[in-house]
Amino acid sequence: MNRRIYILVMILTVLLVPVSLQAADIQIDLNGFRLLQFKAIVENTFGKPFKTFKTDYSIIEAHRIDSNAYMVFEYDSKMPNNIFSIQLTGHTNKVLPFKGLTLGDDVKKVIDILGKPSEIKEIESPKVSACTYEGTNYSVEIDDKGKLYSVRIYSTKEVYREAKDSFKSYGEFKALIIAKNIKGIIEMLRPDVEIYKNGKSLYINKRYADFVSNPDKEFIEALLGERESVLREVTTTEPEGAIRIHEKVGVGEVYKFNKGQILTEIYFLPYNGKHRVYEINFREKNN
Repeated sequence: MNRRIYILVMILTVLLVPVSLQAADIQIDLNGFRLLQFKAIVENTFGKPFKTFKTDYSIIEAHRIDSNAYMVFEYDSKMPNNIFSIQLTGHTNKVLPFKGLTLGDDVKKVIDILGKPSEIKEIESPKVSACTYEGTNYSVEIDDKGKLYSVRIYSTKEVYREAKDSFKSYGEFKALIIAKNIKGIIEMLRPDVEIYKNGKSLYINKRYADFVSNPDKEFIEALLGERESVLREVTTTEPEGAIRIHEKVGVGEVYKFNKGQILTEIYFLPYNGKHRVYEINFREKNN
């Protein structure tokens, strides 16, 4: 096990710098986790890592799923509190599928779904074939029995820096709020979204897939409650939109409720091709 993790670290550090992909097939979810979710959520799910590594660019932590499989999470030094990459390795049926594939699937099924890899690198310990795919942000490993042994996804600039929907995000988000479309609302949020209300920070506090199926009640109340909510504000006040620069991400959009009584602003940043909600700030109550 220890030797396997060491090899994994060497592979991961090669791919740390985000790359530009043309016609990219970007995957943001692996086994229920989503790229850029908060690091604390991983520990809340698994507890302390059984192995931790530091590189020049990142911290890498490994967590056991069971005796035959584990997940590895990488945190870029520029954004140390967010998941930069996720890798799922081993043999287990206790995980969610990736593009219809599960660990242990035959290589023929892998090729049928992902296509032929653009590059294959043979690794000796353990004996696997590491397969990469041009125009994607994922890679897989096939073991010496011809079975899927590992899947990895990682952040690129397309994931957290680029968006093609300038000044359309607020209108879409407002429509979802008014419709009380909880699934659509959650999809419009960045995985690292925070809602600041009454001195508290509300955020996606569990695996993304688990949050979608069972969102936190206080979080949803802040969005859709009958009083003191985003719903209440967006149906009574029109905000003013402006550009705001985030030093680590780039260009975002902020909508200020200068005449509002509930919110001060909603801040959108790029994520997976469009602007999504990064922060919602409620007005402080005067006691």
